Amino acid sequence: MDWLRFSPILIVLALLAGAGGILVPAFATAGVLLLVGFGIFGLLGWWALLRRESGVIEQTQQLKSEVLGLESEVVRHRDALDDLADGLDAMIFLVDINFRLLYANSRADEFFKIRDRDGDLLRAITLSNELDELVATVAKTRLGVSKELILRHPRERIVQAQCWPEEFGQDRLFLSLRDVTELRHLETVRRDFVANVSHELRTPMTTIRAMAETLEEGEDDAELRERYLGKIIREVDRLTHITDDLLTLSIAESGTVQRVECDLAEITGSVCHQLEKKAKEKGMSVVVNRPKQVPFEGNETQLTQIVFNLVDNAINYSSEGSVRVDLEADEKTAVLKIADSGIGISSEHLPRIFERFYRVDKGRSRASGGTGLGLAIVKHLVELHGGEVSVESALNRGTTFTVRLPLPKVDSHLLP
Repeated sequence: MDWLRFSPILIVLALLAGAGGILVPAFATAGVLLLVGFGIFGLLGWWALLRRESGVIEQTQQLKSEVLGLESEVVRHRDALDDLADGLDAMIFLVDINFRLLYANSRADEFFKIRDRDGDLLRAITLSNELDELVATVAKTRLGVSKELILRHPRERIVQAQCWPEEFGQDRLFLSLRDVTELRHLETVRRDFVANVSHELRTPMTTIRAMAETLEEGEDDAELRERYLGKIIREVDRLTHITDDLLTLSIAESGTVQRVECDLAEITGSVCHQLEKKAKEKGMSVVVNRPKQVPFEGNETQLTQIVFNLVDNAINYSSEGSVRVDLEADEKTAVLKIADSGIGISSEHLPRIFERFYRVDKGRSRASGGTGLGLAIVKHLVELHGGEVSVESALNRGTTFTVRLPLPKVDSHLLP
């Protein structure tokens, strides 16, 4: 039994004994003894109670400090998990058993414009029945599911969706969406590229073999031999042209460029002068408008190929009129425009003309000696130099290609 709780009573009894000794002289001695006895025990008890209370207060403060420390640690871990979720290359969701949103990372918020939509149904945010069915399957089976599907809202994307249940605690579900649109596009481009390369190489090789077999099995006909040997040489030249373009494209896609000081104006003038003869043979002209100098730092061979491919294409796809080449430059950008008065390109082809082996008019392109890689090479070489290329065209109204290249600071006196 804890006697300390009777300390206040002992103090009261001591006071009563003292008062009794004063009021009743016969009990003065007993009153003094009782006053001293009860007072000492009462004060000792009171002091012990005060120490106990102080210890309790100290323990309470210590517990409060520990609780605050734990809360701070929880907040720190939660912030770390938020940072982790935001750093992942995926959209992360946490939903309850009713598929209502509890959490979304920054990528999900940015893509779906979630803002303050906690508590909204997942279907209302994503507008995807297929995704909702995936989450419902996981909620029912309590097994993780991964599936590739297409999101239509807010823009069409191919995503790898993965959903799994919370292992412990509440019946919450985790959902991650990883955008694989570009990956699938690259896979398609790779498959098309392999197929196109195989086709482009097989055609001249088949022709060469057929003509060689004819010459081998045929009689010693000089006229036949001369005609077939000429075609074989042209097909071999075509194969060489394709392999050269493939090598150039491979170098352009490597992402490295050896820069030297050069002059875009001189390169443009030299290429146009080189192609003037080809244009005259078709009854056309090449009109060049360029400044005296445009200092640049880049790969001169690659820059020459950019101009050559564009001007050569303009001549190939025009039958009359002229090809106009304009080069302008300010302090920051050089702008090269190549405009022709040819057959033009219909709008459905414009988004794809920079793809490898894509031809608007396949028969005409092959007849003109094209490999279908020229514009792809232009695009990659321009981007390799930090620029961009665009096209404007309409059927029977000609085509204009525009190349914009960022100009570095080059001292003009360093140019030859």
